[in-house]
Amino acid sequence: MKKPGLILLVLGLLLWTAGCAGYRTETGAAIGAGAGALAGQAIGHDTQSTLIGTALGGLTGAVIGNAMDKYDQQRYGQYGNPTLGYSTYNPGAGYWVTVPGQWVNGQWIPQHQVWVPANPR
Repeated sequence: MKKPGLILLVLGLLLWTAGCAGYRTETGAAIGAGAGALAGQAIGHDTQSTLIGTALGGLTGAVIGNAMDKYDQQRYGQYGNPTLGYSTYNPGAGYWVTVPGQWVNGQWIPQHQVWVPANPR
């Protein structure tokens, strides 16, 4: 390798942007593209191999991340993921409130509904 500093910089930027992504599809695509680019360069030692590795790695990572997103959606409901601090659980008397999209702990949470229990008097 002629420029290891540049490769480390690009790899660092890929991992940094992957950490900023809010959903597993985007994260998987970014990590897969980075890993595919490194593998393609290591195998082919030319630009064409690097680009093919990037494309295949990105596609594979996106497919796997999308499958994980669908699994979470089936397991926790459309918007209720306990790791993000909200749930679609309906514990009795109350009402649904629409919460606008917002940033929570560095992740974008889209508009969703939450159950607000009614105050008994």
